[in-house]
Amino acid sequence: VKLSKPIQRCYPLNRHMTQPFQFHLTNIQGKTLSRMDDHVDGYKNWDVHIKSESLSQLFPSPSDVVYLCAESENTLTEFDDTKVYAIGGFVDHNAHKGVAYERAVAAGFSHARLPIDSFFTLATRKVLTVCHVFEIIKNFTESGNWEEAIKLTIPARKGLETKGDGESITGEDSMAEGDSNAGGESNTEEKSNAGEESKAREEKEVGEKS
Repeated sequence: VKLSKPIQRCYPLNRHMTQPFQFHLTNIQGKTLSRMDDHVDGYKNWDVHIKSESLSQLFPSPSDVVYLCAESENTLTEFDDTKVYAIGGFVDHNAHKGVAYERAVAAGFSHARLPIDSFFTLATRKVLTVCHVFEIIKNFTESGNWEEAIKLTIPARKGLETKGDGESITGEDSMAEGDSNAGGESNTEEKSNAGEESKAREEKEVGEKS
C-alpha cells in the first residue's frame, strides 16, 4: 500500500511536465501487483510502461543502467540520454540501510547519488523518499539548477542547511513519507534527455528520450 502512494504521486508530476519522462514500473507482480489493483484506481490506463520483468531482464546490459542510491560514492551532475536511471522503491523505514547500493553493485549497474552534499548539509540521513528523488530530478530537468531543485523539494524536517553560510532552509513539507530510495521492492526508472521493483525512466530522461 505504501509503495502505491509514491507511484500515484509521481505519475501526475510526470504527466504535467512540458517534456515528461518515459516512465517505467518494473517487476510489478505478486503482492505489488495485487496492491496496485486494490489501491490505485485506473492505473492500467496510465501512459506508463508497466512490466512484470525485473530491471535486469528489461535492460540486460548493466552499463545502460544508473541506479540512484544515497550510499553511492559517485555524484550525479548531469543526465546521459543513453542511460536508464532507476529509483529503488524499497519501503524500509530505515531498517535496511544500503540495500539499493548492494543490489546495484551485485547486478553490475552503475550507481550515483544526488548532489545534495555539494550544496547542503542534512540533519538526518541522506536517504530520501521515492517522491523526493523523483521531484528533485523533475525540478532539475526543468530548471537546470541542482541547488534550486533540491531546495524546492526537501522538507524542513530534514534539517537542510546551505553550506558555507549556515542558512537553514525552511521550505514547506509537501512530500509523503515511508518509502525510501534505498532500493528493492520496486523502482521508478528514468532515462535522461535529463518487493519487487518499479521504475521511472527519464528521457532527457528515470525508457526513452524526451
